[in-house]
Amino acid sequence: MSVPAPSKIVSLAELAARITDGTSIAVGGSFLHRGPFALMRELVRQNKRRLDIIKPSPGYDVDMLCRAGAVAKVRAGIVAMEGNFGLARWFRQAIERKEARFEEHA
Repeated sequence: MSVPAPSKIVSLAELAARITDGTSIAVGGSFLHRGPFALMRELVRQNKRRLDIIKPSPGYDVDMLCRAGAVAKVRAGIVAMEGNFGLARWFRQAIERKEARFEEHA
């Protein structure tokens, strides 16, 4: 008799709770398109800290996490808000203030 596998479906809050402070997370999407923005907002709500974000071309999501003080390091090719909106303001401030590190992978 086989035991059914547990469900892989969890709430957004539970998923974010599984991401502990100091975790490296790789996320998809490009700039303002198809990013896991609801998850990023939930990480902010749960007051996560020292995250290492890995994403080819982040924008709003990483900027929001930097504003919340959740980011220790970003590994990306570029962090921007598309052509119309310019640079990611809070990301830039976090890097300039040495609140987060940036590892460029262009």
